[in-house]
Amino acid sequence: MKIKNIVLGVTGGIAAYKAAELTSRLKKEGYDVRCVMTKSAQQFLSPLTLQTLSNHPVITDLFAAPTTQWNVEHIALAKWADVFIIAPATANIIGKMAAGIGDDFLST
Repeated sequence: MKIKNIVLGVTGGIAAYKAAELTSRLKKEGYDVRCVMTKSAQQFLSPLTLQTLSNHPVITDLFAAPTTQWNVEHIALAKWADVFIIAPATANIIGKMAAGIGDDFLST
């Protein structure tokens, strides 16, 4: 299977700024990248930065209105993706994944 669609989840660690470089590099390699940011990540990096680099709207809210069509957005995004990357993977998101907590778009 050839990987072409990547979802990049960005969490609120100081290393969140590196998500911009990662997005840029993935796009240059020919991947289609869509980004999801937690509220904490937005304290370190602007969604506009990732939107500009990925050429797609950045998802920041679980309950936001759909951007393109009526879909259950977190399910549609999961079906679209070939690979899901979380960078940086903070202890908070790792703990949520381990415990099955889905209280924002990224953890859902």
